[in-house]
Amino acid sequence: MKVVALLGAAFAVAVLAAPATQAAQVQQHCPAGALVLPADATTRAAHAALASAASDYRGLNTKGATVLSAKRATAAGPRGAQVAHECGATARARTVVVELHFPKMAPSASLSEGTVDVSRFRNGFRVWAVVH
Repeated sequence: MKVVALLGAAFAVAVLAAPATQAAQVQQHCPAGALVLPADATTRAAHAALASAASDYRGLNTKGATVLSAKRATAAGPRGAQVAHECGATARARTVVVELHFPKMAPSASLSEGTVDVSRFRNGFRVWAVVH
């Protein structure tokens, strides 16, 4: 009986850990080539984050995803400071931090929320880091 319980617990841990591991596979390096943000950057970054949510968060049900907030990294508190710390002031000035909500993953607070860093590149706005 104890072996079955242990195997069940190990399986549950593996299943719950899989989506986070898959999300971490998205590029998470500094945004080389990021361009200056235009006035409508937060709106465009939010659209880019929603458009790429399914591929950025493989293994999670992102259907019905919504944007909780989209802020320039210079005004995004600790998440914006993280961009500056890891990539410098220029990257921070050229990044939008987008917080997402995945209602199909509720009630899990961890799995139902995501945070991505988005910048503008020559080919448009693109997620360059999955932070959470």
